[in-house]
Amino acid sequence: MGLSTKKIWWLLTAIWAVIIFNLSTAPYASAPSEKLLAQVLNWLSISILSQNLGLLNHVLRKSAHLTEYAVLAVFLYNSLKPAEGPVWSGKAAFWTLLASGSYSLTDEFHQMFVPGRHASLFDCLTDTTGASLGLIVLFNLFLVFRLKQAGLLAQTGKEVR
Repeated sequence: MGLSTKKIWWLLTAIWAVIIFNLSTAPYASAPSEKLLAQVLNWLSISILSQNLGLLNHVLRKSAHLTEYAVLAVFLYNSLKPAEGPVWSGKAAFWTLLASGSYSLTDEFHQMFVPGRHASLFDCLTDTTGASLGLIVLFNLFLVFRLKQAGLLAQTGKEVR
């Protein structure tokens, strides 16, 4: 990975961190997002019991936390890993997880000052779990790539005997 590639990863990381910050600034309360979800489901002609709507809304909101921090972790890992060296760096993964969790804490602190929002350690745990999942997916992609390079993984569409 060259110097210009590292700069791109750092730029992507910074842009994504700003996106997370901006999403935290908006007053996305649970009730308006549930109302929007109900409108979308109605538009798609999907009926759902009202008690299940709240659960679906909650799952979607927490999935958003998982996803945004998984993406942050992938960008940050690629920014932190050594340009030269092994494909996977445990040290870079550790610092990525620590930095992602720390950013989540600052994000939750920031939400204490946003009208209609509140800080939640559960959200911080969800964010850090998302970062962990992002790193797990990335590690597995590196593993598959390495196995393919070594010829130990069957090529797609070919019969293995």
